[in-house]
Amino acid sequence: MATAKTTESELDLRAEFDALRKQVSEVLGELQSKGKATSARLADKLEAEASHYQEQASAKLQDALDVGNAGLNEVGDQIRRNPVASLLVAFGAGYLLSRLLGPADK
Repeated sequence: MATAKTTESELDLRAEFDALRKQVSEVLGELQSKGKATSARLADKLEAEASHYQEQASAKLQDALDVGNAGLNEVGDQIRRNPVASLLVAFGAGYLLSRLLGPADK
């Protein structure tokens, strides 16, 4: 009779373990699917933010190019208005740079 009880309790215990194993598998499956969904949402959010920052950087770069072009146009206009003075300024700046950066004679 002891063996019948032991066998019956072993069967009950095995059934409980099987049920527990099934529940753990289901929980792990749900966690895995939630993890995939969360990582997909994060990836989408990061992609959107990267796109936003890329657009901002592109706009700032375009602004800098516009400012640089405007400055070059202004310098060009100044040179056209005063070519002799511009030539003298360029010569003087070149002479100073050559004295500062050139080899020392002494």
